[in-house]
Amino acid sequence: MISKKEMRARVLLIVICFAVGCFCLYHMDKSYDPLARYPYTTDANRDIILEYLDSNDIDYLINQHITPDKFMDFIKLDGFSLKNTLYYKEAKDTQDADNEYIVNFVNRFRKNFSYDSLKELLSHYSYIDLTTYYENEAVLYSDLRLVADPTNPYVVLNQENTVYKYAPENLVEFNGIYVQNAMVDNLSSMLDAYASVMDGQDHLSVSSGYLSYEQVLDQYVNASKEFAGVDHYMYGAGKNEQQLGYTIVLDGQNEWIELCKQHLNEDMDYTQVEEELSKENKNRVEWILENAYRYGFVVRYGKGHEKKTGHWYLPFVLRYVGIENAKILHDGDKSMEQMSFQDELN
Repeated sequence: MISKKEMRARVLLIVICFAVGCFCLYHMDKSYDPLARYPYTTDANRDIILEYLDSNDIDYLINQHITPDKFMDFIKLDGFSLKNTLYYKEAKDTQDADNEYIVNFVNRFRKNFSYDSLKELLSHYSYIDLTTYYENEAVLYSDLRLVADPTNPYVVLNQENTVYKYAPENLVEFNGIYVQNAMVDNLSSMLDAYASVMDGQDHLSVSSGYLSYEQVLDQYVNASKEFAGVDHYMYGAGKNEQQLGYTIVLDGQNEWIELCKQHLNEDMDYTQVEEELSKENKNRVEWILENAYRYGFVVRYGKGHEKKTGHWYLPFVLRYVGIENAKILHDGDKSMEQMSFQDELN
C-alpha cells in the first residue's frame, strides 16, 4: 500500500513534469517559424505576410506554391483574399487598373468566370462593360452566356449567347457601311459578279453591315413597337450578329420582312411570300442561293432551319464564313449551328 508521503511525491512529480512540458511547448511555439516551408520568404516580405495572412492562408500559400509576385501588390488592400489572388494578378496583367478596383471587381464577380476565361474576357471587354453586364444582363437573364472570345469569326449569337457591347477592331468602310476587313475582297467580287450576270441592269446593294450595340438597341426597340414578333427576324442588342461585322443585309430585306409579317404562319410556308416578292428581288434571291457560297457567304437564316436559328428564312441576310466553309454549309444544307468550324477564314 502506497503511503501518503509517497503519493504526495508522485503527484508533485506529475505537476513538475506537466509544468516542464508546458514550458517547453511555449518556447517551441515561440521559436516555430510558420514560413519555414515557404522558400520565397525575404526580409522585405516576411513581416507583411505574417501580419496579413493567418495560419490557414499560410498553409494555402505553401500548398499552392504561390509566389510573392502574385499577391504582394494586393495583400494590404481591404477585401484581399489569398484564394482570389491569382485572379487579381491575371486581371492586372491583362487589363491594367487600380489594384483596389481589381480586388473589388474579382471579389464581386468571381462566380461569373473561371481563371481560364478571365484573361480572354478582359482581352475583349472593359471592366466597366463587364461590371454593367454582370450587374444587369446576367441578373435579368440567368441563361444568357457572355461569349468569352467575340473575335472568333464563327461566333453564333442568339437568345442564349451575347457579346454585349463588344466592338470589333478590324472594320473597314465599304460603300458607306462598315464590315470586317477579311471579307471586303470577296464581297466586292460577289457584287461585281451579279452586276455582270445582269449586264449592269441590276445590282446587289448592301443596305447594312456592322451595327453597334446602341444601333441595334434603337432598331430593335423601334421594330418592337410595330411588330410583336420582332424576334423572328431580328435579335436584340448584344445578341445580334451584325455586331460582329461579318453579317451583311442586302436590299430586298424590308420587302421580304413585310411579306412575312402578312403571310407567314406556324407552318413556315413561304410560298405566298415568294410569289408576291418583286421580280427584281426574286432574281436576287435565286442568284444568292446558287452563287453566294462561291464568295464565302451563306444565307445565315436558311429555309428549313428556323428551329435551329430562331429566325424566319431570311435570304437577304448573309454571313461571311470563308469560301471553304461556305461550300460545306451550302452543299450540306447546314446552318452555322450545325457546323464545327476549324479552318480560319480564307
